[in-house]
Order: sequence, then structure tokens, then C-alpha cells
Amino acid sequence: MLNGLPRFRLFIACICLCLSFGLPAHAEFGDSSLGWTQEQERAVAGYLQRRLQRQGNVINDVWLEYWLAERAERLRQTSTSSLGPVSVVLLRQKAFNAFALPGNVMGFNLGLWENARTEDEFTSVVAHEIAHLSLRHFNRLSDNNRQQAWLAISGALLGVALASMDTEIGGATLIGSQMGAAQQSLSFSRSMESEADRYATDMLRQAGYNPSAGAAVFARLQQSLGGRSGSDYWQTHPRAITRAAQLEALQGSATGATGQTSNQYDTLRWYINARYAADDDFAPDPAWQSLTATPDPLLPQQLLEDPDPNSLLGWIRFQTTADDSLTLERLSLLLTLFPDFDPAWYLSAEVTARSGGANACREALGALDRINGEYLDVFELRHRLSSECLQSREAEATAAWYWHRGEESRALSLLRRAIEQPGDASQLARLRAKVSDYERQLALLPS
Repeated sequence: MLNGLPRFRLFIACICLCLSFGLPAHAEFGDSSLGWTQEQERAVAGYLQRRLQRQGNVINDVWLEYWLAERAERLRQTSTSSLGPVSVVLLRQKAFNAFALPGNVMGFNLGLWENARTEDEFTSVVAHEIAHLSLRHFNRLSDNNRQQAWLAISGALLGVALASMDTEIGGATLIGSQMGAAQQSLSFSRSMESEADRYATDMLRQAGYNPSAGAAVFARLQQSLGGRSGSDYWQTHPRAITRAAQLEALQGSATGATGQTSNQYDTLRWYINARYAADDDFAPDPAWQSLTATPDPLLPQQLLEDPDPNSLLGWIRFQTTADDSLTLERLSLLLTLFPDFDPAWYLSAEVTARSGGANACREALGALDRINGEYLDVFELRHRLSSECLQSREAEATAAWYWHRGEESRALSLLRRAIEQPGDASQLARLRAKVSDYERQLALLPS
């Protein structure tokens, strides 16, 4: 079974297991990440994100992805290492879990939003995963241990590792008959976790977050376990109660409340609770729900006094009785205040597209063109709209949608067929450039 799997999938599965089992290493902090170039890191990041998409376990939501990426970038900029840009994905699982992967990819379970009650608490988890990447923990693999990991996979695919339902924060874990063979490695994994906690504490302080918040998260996790513990020795990461005590010791004289709540974080939790976990009841109603607005101003004056794009977008989405024209006016005002706020541009495109106006399709495409980040929802909407009103770009838009949802072969086949069809020179040049780009990304993957 091992021989039938692509070599790169095996290598990535090996890396996932190595982070989980914490294999010892001879490399010291500061080595280049796995010997990859920046282009290779980006290619690996894209590959991993596409594999996650194919699993069907990713929540594709422009608003949540933007918020996560913004917090991750804020923390990354405080890192003292030469860490490149990071990518984030949000998984549907309700377990309290997060992980980091090669290529600077971080995954966060839906359950984190339920358990982290403040932005400081949630960001402490983000900081911990960035710390794993900044400290280059993937590098700490000797050739011998790497080979052992290859044998230990026993044909397990990347998706198995990433689909972990463990309730401890850390790398993805594969549980099976290999646990005994990994026995001698577990203590190093715990040391990596402790090292990441120390590094994350410094990042949180520099980014203006309360470093005490992390201890509160793990203390609450221990309560949720109902007293169940078990020995640290048999876990790839310290128990929640151990982790909380270590964080409290690290933070020492840190002062302040354990994470201050905010309208924007309450807004995101309310949105997630309503849209993705309606059967649960974990998010309080944001304070702005009681606010009303007259047509002039279009938005509540209280929110405009100290405007935050997330709170404003939440209030707009909460107004379920507003017609599309009023919603678009409100979004226009929001975008005047925050012209680079991708979630508002995406909602504007959605509302415009369904309005049915004479130029609605092209106006919606224009709104999508203002979005800076790469989101599967955007690729999907652009694919649909292009088929309606911009057929000259339909092949490109559809191929991009296929590609980013993990159907690389289908994307390349579509583009190659389109190149064989009659078309103007600029269109054919764009199609050929896209084929070259996709082929280059695949060729960059480590063998």
C-alpha cells in the first residue's frame, strides 16, 4: 500500500506524524525549514490546503478566514524568526484542537470558538501554533527517525492525520499500534510544546494581547474533561492541567484580566454559533443587537463613534428585514470606512448578484475583483458569475475553482481543452499562463 501512494503524500504524512510523536533531533533552532525554498513552501501550503478541501471538512467562509488570517499575521510580525506568510484553515470539527503543518499552514477546529471566550484566549492558541512554525519544529528530525516514521505510517494518508479528533491542542495525532514504538519520542514532543508556549507568551505580549489568557483556556479544558487525566507519559502533549500550570508559571507577573471581551469577537462567535453550530448555545448576543439606525445615518451612530469592520458587518447581517438595496447602501458606507475589508466586498457581491438588476452580474464580479485574499467561496462565485455574463473568462474562473478545491487534474484538463478552442490572442495567452502556473506549482512539490 505504501508503494502505491505518491511520494510527496507519504512525506507530508511522515511530517504530520513526526510533529505528533515529537521525534528527537540533532538540528538546532535556526535551520532553514526542511531545506525548502520559499517557492516550495508556498507550493506545499497550497497542496495541503487543497487536500483539506478534498476531505470536505473545511469551513469556507470569507469572513472567518479573513479574521483568522489577520490575527495570525499580526502575531507573525512579532516573531523574531524569519517566518514567511502563514495560511489558515477552519475545520468543522467541534473538538478543542489546532495544528501546524509544513508550508506554514495552521488549522483551527470549530470547537476553539466555543471554548475560547475572549479574543485573547483564542489568540493564545494561534500564537502557540505560530510558535511551532517559528521555532522550526518540523526541522528537528534526524534521517534515522524520518525513516522510522515512513515505516510507521503503514499506509495512512494525510487526511487520516488531519482528521484527528483529539481534545488536546497540538499537531495532528495518529493513534494505533505505533504508540509503543514512539514511546521514547513522547517526552521530546512535550518539550516542544513547552518551548512553543514560552515563545507564544512573548509574541502575545508584543502584539498587545494578555498572555495570561492561555492558562485560562487550558484550565477550562481540564474542567470539561471531568477529572479524566491519565499520565503525561502516554500523551504527545502535556495534560491540560499541566499545560495551564506551566503557562501560569511562565506568565509570572503578568497583570490584567484574563482576556477582555470585545464587540468584534462576540460578533464572530455569535455568527459561528448561529451559522455553523445552531444546536449549541455558547455565544452571548453582541451588545449591538439592540441598536437601531435611521436611513440617515445608515449605520448606528454608537458603532460609528469607534468603528470596527467586524461589528459593523455583524450588525448589517443581523438586519434580516432590510431589502437588498438598503443592505448594499450600508455595505457601501462600511467599505468607505474600510476599503480593504474582504468580507464586506464578498457580501456585497453576493447581494448584488441576487438582486437581478440589468448589470448585477458584472457589478458583482467587480466587487469580487476588489478582494485581496484567496478564498474558495470567491472562486466559486466568480465561476458561477462568469458563466452568466463573462464567458470569455469562464474557463479560467472554473479552472481556478476546481484547482483550489483540490481537483488539480480536472482544472488542467479544462484549461488545455480551452486552449485548443478558437479564441482571441489575449485569452489564449491567459490560459497558457495559467497552465504554466499550475504545472509549476506541482513541479515545486518536494519529491
